[in-house]
Amino acid sequence: MPLIVDDKEIKKASKVDEFVTLFPHFKKSSDELIKQSVEVVGPEQLLYIGQRELAGTSPDDDVISILGSEDATTCHIMVLRHTGSGAAAMVHYDGSSVAEGLQNMISIVEDLTEDMQAGRLEVHLVGGFVDERKNSHEVSDKVIEALCESSYRLHLVTACITHFNTEYRNSVPFPIIYGVAFDVKAGRLFRAKFPDKGPDMALRGARHCTGSKENLNIYNPQTHRLEIGPFHYDRLPNVDLFLSLPESHIRKYLSTSPEQEPDTFCESVRAGLIQLRDFPNPLQTVFNGGKPKVYAKDKRSGLWQLQPVG
Repeated sequence: MPLIVDDKEIKKASKVDEFVTLFPHFKKSSDELIKQSVEVVGPEQLLYIGQRELAGTSPDDDVISILGSEDATTCHIMVLRHTGSGAAAMVHYDGSSVAEGLQNMISIVEDLTEDMQAGRLEVHLVGGFVDERKNSHEVSDKVIEALCESSYRLHLVTACITHFNTEYRNSVPFPIIYGVAFDVKAGRLFRAKFPDKGPDMALRGARHCTGSKENLNIYNPQTHRLEIGPFHYDRLPNVDLFLSLPESHIRKYLSTSPEQEPDTFCESVRAGLIQLRDFPNPLQTVFNGGKPKVYAKDKRSGLWQLQPVG
């Protein structure tokens, strides 16, 4: 089925360079989002979604009401919402398994919606910038293609991507928005940053350091549990050499956009590399009995607490 933009059917995917020319009204809505102040979102009611992760829930969830993600430079963050049920899902794309990730989000929303005909599926896209290597262009192109080729009618409401999310500092391009949150109960998208990203971020980051392509679903909206894994990651040759590198080299060799990465980038990469080094064969060393690590959110503190393996 075609993608719907401004009530018009888009049956053929266009590259992002053409897309921004065909649909200039997204510049206005992007500017409105950009003008927002950045809200600091605490852990209460928050489900943080990292790179190559996705998750979703509904307004009936009394544990999670905010989906959030950040640290997107060339990456794109997508929100999919059903206007009838209010069920919503979010993914943090880096260009891997885009169509599969979209279908998984649709399945999450479908499972949480009694009557799909009593509303429509709306999409919000944020991320990327006009980087010199055009990595953002590649991600934008893949996302637009997946939306156009979906078997569902998808209404693109927000597209603050690549060209519309770029500012220049001393002639160097930077993304303007690095992170967003979505209030599932209010149906509101807003700029955000997240001091607490939840548990096992080194483990979660290690997964895509060695090439795992799948965008994993990390939340069960029926049990209200955060579920990490089980998954495998490969050994990384010369990991100690990478760990010995100065920050400038880590940015140069392990980032798609070295100059534009947030201040926490090198720290996060080092944590992932240490995870790879110290816990090889995670199906044996991390996931007890091949089972996921399961967390329940403490409603008072908002922090995730590890649950015993059943």
